[in-house]
Amino acid sequence: MNPNTLKRIVVVLGVALLLWGLSELMGGGRDESKSVFVLPAVLPGDMDTVTIVKSSDTIVLVRDGDSWTVNGFKASNLVMKRLFNGLADSSEAELISTSPLVHKRMEVDSSGVSVRLVGGGNELASLIFGKRGRQFNTSYVRITGQDFVYQYVGTLTGIVRQGVDEWRDKTIVMVEPDSVGRIIARRGERSYDLAKRGDEWRVGRVSADTAAVRRLLAQYDSLQANGFATELQMDSLDFDRPDRSIIILGLQGDTLTQLVFDSTSSAFWVRDPAGGTVFKILSWKADQLIPKDSTLHQKAGN
Repeated sequence: MNPNTLKRIVVVLGVALLLWGLSELMGGGRDESKSVFVLPAVLPGDMDTVTIVKSSDTIVLVRDGDSWTVNGFKASNLVMKRLFNGLADSSEAELISTSPLVHKRMEVDSSGVSVRLVGGGNELASLIFGKRGRQFNTSYVRITGQDFVYQYVGTLTGIVRQGVDEWRDKTIVMVEPDSVGRIIARRGERSYDLAKRGDEWRVGRVSADTAAVRRLLAQYDSLQANGFATELQMDSLDFDRPDRSIIILGLQGDTLTQLVFDSTSSAFWVRDPAGGTVFKILSWKADQLIPKDSTLHQKAGN
């Protein structure tokens, strides 16, 4: 065998060994029983605590009867339903690697998002979501304590990365429009009284535009916030002298809800006058919630 042929053989063998080594590192030697990953079969009723630990914050979801709290605040039923649906997703995840050497690069180590499901004091599942994949709704995932790394496809990729405010219930009030009999509103220095008289609405002594009143009542049917005030923001707000206020009364004169509004350059802040959660709403929304009384007047010819 001439020297050139021998060199070629050596090169080919070297490349083959290199490829074999990479195969072993990234996914070789697979255990076929673990070549696919399916989310643990955990039902909503099985869980009472979900802990999500990220580098930026920690989310603790706790069952409270038929509802949930997030870090002590009321959690959104809609967002919790998204979480449960994500956990119920039966999509399989592809095995990417069996080696712990890739955990850091794929961020399925301590730098990832740890998700732990607990029920009755027992751990039901523990996962680490790592770096996002190239495709939509994909990320690398690993079962805590195992070396296997999978590429998961599903909505949990985004859900587990949400901040506390995204988990919280943003409902400010829910008032059934047909239950309202009177609204007492103040906007700046000007106040007005919108009341139902039989089948007619009146703003003071002026007939009200039925369509405008209907639009106003619809705002409070399920009023949602854009966010929440931070502790620093709350320190600068003055609800003792609010910019705007509203009292909504029922058909029998009972109080359905009360809200006070304070404003900043970027938004309005809303809460119950007795205290509680301070919600953020956009300025244009505040104008819809407490419109000028003139916009409620019946138009000429109606």
